[in-house]
Amino acid sequence: MMKKRYFLGNDIAKETFDFCLLNSAKVCLWQGQFPNSDAGFKALLEGLKARGFKLKQIHFALEATGVYGRALMATLHAAGLAVSELNPAQVKFFGISYNKRTKNDSLDAKLIALYCLERRPMATRPLRPVEQQLKMLVHEREARVNEQTRERNRGQTDQAQPGSLPPILLRQRQQRLAQLQTQIAQLDSAINALLDSDPKLVHQASLLTTIPGIARCTAAKVLAQLAGKEFSSARQLAAYAGLTPAECRSGTTFYGKTRLCKIGNSFLRKALYMPAAVARRWCKPLAKWADLLQARHLRPLAIRGALMRKLLHLIFGILKHQQPFNPNLLPCPKQ
Repeated sequence: MMKKRYFLGNDIAKETFDFCLLNSAKVCLWQGQFPNSDAGFKALLEGLKARGFKLKQIHFALEATGVYGRALMATLHAAGLAVSELNPAQVKFFGISYNKRTKNDSLDAKLIALYCLERRPMATRPLRPVEQQLKMLVHEREARVNEQTRERNRGQTDQAQPGSLPPILLRQRQQRLAQLQTQIAQLDSAINALLDSDPKLVHQASLLTTIPGIARCTAAKVLAQLAGKEFSSARQLAAYAGLTPAECRSGTTFYGKTRLCKIGNSFLRKALYMPAAVARRWCKPLAKWADLLQARHLRPLAIRGALMRKLLHLIFGILKHQQPFNPNLLPCPKQ
């Protein structure tokens, strides 16, 4: 990969985007604003070329702003350029470390470029069409499951007060639950068909389902979240999911108990919550390890979080080495 000499930050809005180009000495070489459209993206790339910059030497960066930044990312990926999608919270606190007092689009673009220069975030690769579809289906299914949970909770509340709900509302809620159940089943079928349609995805899913507790639905969720990202270590993946421990200590004084930092992908953490419980029951090495943690008086939720992180380590190793899960390769727990 060509070494990056320039760093271009983009602050995306609905109609426009501001940009700022820095060199390695943090000198601003060019900044401005273009329409958030194909014409604006073309003007940006042509303007960079006209000023003598080699696009392959530029590291582009923008914050994750929902749908507004997708078109720009797609254009940069199509051109084979290095682009990183940043966590807005990380950029915000990075700005606080610089005593940032003013907020506007041009300064935000410069801050993003500065973050990219100093932190050198991981560049993402473009999602294949099948990966993009999988991501959309998995998130849509999760939205339906959340709606179903809310309707069931409302039903349980109504059951605690029998006769208080008008008949029409009772019928509508029953119909809504039946409709959601049908839609979730349809999405499950679509996800399974999509996995089966792609040799790479079906192979990865079959490898992940060899881990106790990881069923095909969870495998699809994991693959959707990891698509387009390349992690260098299992520890980096655990940090991405927010499953690293957060200790608060000063000198010999502890402030509270060590907990999960939870700064990361909450969708991935949620996807591994129940599989961790199943893995503890059906995977003997993990069960022994969890029992040792329990003997050290760790709280049940802390043990669950540790198992979730262990599952992510297994997922990383299995996908990296393209080998199914082998419980004999897990290290023996220490007394």
